Amino acid sequence: MALVSMKTILNEAATKGYAVGSFNVVSLDSLQGILEAATQLQSPVILSVAEVHFKYVDLEYVVPVIKQAAAQAPIPVALHLDHGVSLEAVMRCFRLGFTSLMFDGSSLPYEENVARTAEIVRVAHSVGVSVEAELGQVGGGEGASEASEADRSLFTDPEQAVDFVRRTGVDALAVAVGSVHGLYKGKPQLDFGRLEAIARGTGVPLVLHGGSGIPDEDIKRAISLGIAKINVYTEMSMQATERIRRKVADPKVISFPDLLLLARQGIKETVAEKIKVFGSNHVCDAPGVFCDSCGACVMPSGETCAASAPATNNLAAVSDAELARMVTSVVKGILALRD
Repeated sequence: MALVSMKTILNEAATKGYAVGSFNVVSLDSLQGILEAATQLQSPVILSVAEVHFKYVDLEYVVPVIKQAAAQAPIPVALHLDHGVSLEAVMRCFRLGFTSLMFDGSSLPYEENVARTAEIVRVAHSVGVSVEAELGQVGGGEGASEASEADRSLFTDPEQAVDFVRRTGVDALAVAVGSVHGLYKGKPQLDFGRLEAIARGTGVPLVLHGGSGIPDEDIKRAISLGIAKINVYTEMSMQATERIRRKVADPKVISFPDLLLLARQGIKETVAEKIKVFGSNHVCDAPGVFCDSCGACVMPSGETCAASAPATNNLAAVSDAELARMVTSVVKGILALRD
């Protein structure tokens, strides 16, 4: 099936009380491992490419491969820019056909974060692309070897979150409630009361970054309180690395492709475990409301999805001149903040 909108995936998850995993693609082997696990478990999935990981993947090469892989997968797949900080990254992903993006203005002053995010949302929504933003700051670093802990002074303020969602029109909000990217120093302590207040006030699907290392029971409780998307990368990377490390301990090993297969298997097993914890496994076993915006797979029962076509990024039909106009509009809006 073709790529679908992340908004569709998350709205259905929030309604049905499960979360969908957002797993980072850093190689073709990670792409295959993620999709194999999601397909076997009949789960929607979000394939994320983080701006910080652009050094690992050439977007112009890998995106066509991702689209082809998604077309062959009998599950809903969204292609998402993770932690897009620069305008260049955002516009590049627009042009390549991403169906959703995260504009991360969390390090900016509040009013500037609101204004920049609102400009991105305005352009994204005009071409059917959904937008995630972050309020507060989730600490740590993707794949960092040093452990870290959450800084409560950077947690998301519930009242500010209500204002932010109202003024920006974002489709999903990443919140800082105790998780961190990368490894944890000690046991994570999620602020469930804060999370509940944010969910109640904003009414949009919430996103938990730093999903690696959080106990399963805490993940499930967070989902019950409004988390609909959970980002996972570090555990995938750790499992792939550990399997390779064990194999290369044998000095006779010289087959590089075999190492890649081991890495893929580690990623696949990690993704499968997370999907089960998130509760999205078997969502696609039978036709349902979600199928109305999916529309390209045949169910295990033999029934065909009711939808005629999935929602996709409409930028393919946008001319270069129109895209330039959109970019100019966003830039002018951002520059106006500095005047």
